[in-house]
Amino acid sequence: MKKIKMLAVAPYEGMAEAIAAIAKERNDIELTVQTGDLSTGKNIAIELSHNNYDVIISRGGTAELIRSAVEIPVVEVSISVYDVLRAIKLAENYSGKFIIAGFSGITYYARLLCDLLQYDIDIITFTSEEDALPALRDAKKKGCKLVLCDMLGSSIAKKLWLNAILIPSGTESITAALNEAVELVHSSQYVHKQKDLFQELLTNEDREFLIYDPAGKLWFSSFSIEQTNTALMNIVQNYIKSFLKTPDQTIARQIRDKVYVLKNCHIYYAEQKYTAITIQQKDALFSEEDLGITIYNKSDGSSSDFTNYYSSSNNVGDLSNRIEQYSKTNIPILIIGEVGTGKDKAASLLYENGAFDKAPFYTIDCAFMGERKWNNLISNENSPLNTLHTTIYLKNVGALSKLQLNKLFTYIEQTKLNKKNRLIFSLVLNNKEQKETETARTYLENSLCCLTLKLPPLRERIEDIPSITALYIHKLNISSEKQIIGLETEAMELLQSFPWPHNLDQLQHVLKELVVTTHTPYITYENVEQMLKQEQTFSPFQYTPSVHFNLNQTLDEINYQIIMTVLKQENGNKEKTSKRLGISRSTLWRILKNHAANTMK
Repeated sequence: MKKIKMLAVAPYEGMAEAIAAIAKERNDIELTVQTGDLSTGKNIAIELSHNNYDVIISRGGTAELIRSAVEIPVVEVSISVYDVLRAIKLAENYSGKFIIAGFSGITYYARLLCDLLQYDIDIITFTSEEDALPALRDAKKKGCKLVLCDMLGSSIAKKLWLNAILIPSGTESITAALNEAVELVHSSQYVHKQKDLFQELLTNEDREFLIYDPAGKLWFSSFSIEQTNTALMNIVQNYIKSFLKTPDQTIARQIRDKVYVLKNCHIYYAEQKYTAITIQQKDALFSEEDLGITIYNKSDGSSSDFTNYYSSSNNVGDLSNRIEQYSKTNIPILIIGEVGTGKDKAASLLYENGAFDKAPFYTIDCAFMGERKWNNLISNENSPLNTLHTTIYLKNVGALSKLQLNKLFTYIEQTKLNKKNRLIFSLVLNNKEQKETETARTYLENSLCCLTLKLPPLRERIEDIPSITALYIHKLNISSEKQIIGLETEAMELLQSFPWPHNLDQLQHVLKELVVTTHTPYITYENVEQMLKQEQTFSPFQYTPSVHFNLNQTLDEINYQIIMTVLKQENGNKEKTSKRLGISRSTLWRILKNHAANTMK
C-alpha cells in the first residue's frame, strides 16, 4: 500500500518529537515534521504545501491558521480531557492563584471538566493572537500568578513575568490525530489515486512542472526539496510576473552547462486562474562565457544591454517604417550595411515586433564559429537550429568559410528551417576579411528569397543625425546625471558634415565623450571640432566639412550652410567672408540674424 505523505507542524519541540516517535512505529505514513507556532507554523505550511502532501496535522491556533492558508486538508491534534486534568492536578501543588487560557481547542475541554468536577477556575479563551496580551495582563492585575495554557499563552506569560504550565498533547491525542488523518486520506482514495497517476505520468517526462495560484504563490512543484535548483528558481521568480499576466510564453536561459526552457500556460479552475510552468533542461552547446551563441528573451526588459544597443537610432526616419513593415512577415530577412550601422539593433526590433516575440531570440555570431563549433551547431539535437517557432539571428554570415556556408544552406533546405522559425541574417558590406560575403548574399537573396533590409551609412542619413543625437544625449544625461540640452547650431552642422566611417558606433563614442567633458547646457562648436579632429586621425576618409552640404533643405538653409562654412574657414572674420561670397556685410549680417530668429521659433 502506498504510504500517506504527511506534514506535521508542531507548535513546540516536545510535540514534534512525540509525533516523530509515534509515526516511526507505523508503516503507513511518510512523515515530515517541522516546528513552528501560529504565524511561523502557518508560513512553514505555506512554504512546503507544494511538495504534494496528502494531509497536514497541527494543533490549536496553529492548525486554524494553517487551515485558512492552504488547500491541503488539516487535521488538528486535540487537547483531551485527560491532558487538561493532568495540568490542573499539577497546578494544584502551586500555592498561588492560577487560570486556564488558550484558544477554544483548550478552553472547551477545560470548561467541560470544571463543570463536571465543580472546579472554580477562571478560564480565558483567545480568539486571535492580539487577544492574549491584554487578557493575561488583566488576569495578572486580578491576582493571577500561574497560567495553564498553550504555546501562545506561555510566551505572553513570560513577557508579563507570570509562571506558565504548557498543556501538552498526550500520546493518545497524537495517535488519534494520525489515525484521523489516515482515514481522511483513505476516504478520498479514488481522487488521490487519480491525482497520483496523472502526476506520475507528467513527472516521468524529461521536464519539471510548477503551478502558481492566482495570488502568485507556488501551489504545486514536481521538484523534491533535495532537487530544488536555487539558480533555476531565481530565474522563475524573475519571469513570474510576466507569466502570471501573459500566457503561452517561452523563455530560454543558460545556467553554467545547462539551458533551461520555460513555457507557461493559464489554467482556469472554479473561475480562478492558475499559471502552469513547464521546465525542460538540455545540455548547452557552449559555455556561458562563449560569444558564439547568446539567448535573449523579450521579457528580459529594457535593462538588457541587448535592447539598449545604441539607443533607438533605427527607430528614426524612413528606416523605422521599413523595419516595422518587415517585422509583420515571417519571410527571412537579410540585413546588410557597413560596420556600425546598427544591424544588431535592427534584428532585435524585427524580433520584438514580430510574431515570435513570446519565444527566445537566438543570436549566432558566425565570426566566432570555427569548424568544430559549426559542425556541433549543425548536428547537435540541442542546437538553437533545432528549435521551433523561435527567432534565429545568424550574424556576420560572411565570416563563415565556403564549406560552412554550404553546410548551412543544405541544412536550411533539408530541415525547412525557414518554415519552422523566423530567420534573420546580417552581412557586413565593407569588411574585406569576410571573403564569402557575396556568396552568402547571392544564396540568401536569390535562393532563400530573403527580404533585404539595407541600412544606409550615417553619411547618407545626415538628416537623421539631430534626432539620433537627441535620443542618445537623453540616455547619457540619465546615466551620467548630466543636464545637457543639445548642441550649438554650428556644432550640429559639424556632426552632419563629418563622413562617419564607423557610422553609429563612432557617433555613439563621440557623443559619449562630448557629454562627459561638457559642463555647459549646450555642447559647443569648439568641443565638437576638437573631438572630430581627433577622430580623423583614425579615419580612412579625409575630414572635409566644407565639401559636403545637405541638399535636402530649403535654399535659405543651403545658403546659410555655405556662409557658415566659409565663415569658419576665415576664422569668424565677417569682412573676409562677405568678400569671398561676393555679398555685402549687411547682407551677411541679415542672413545670420534671420536664421537665428527662425531657429528660436
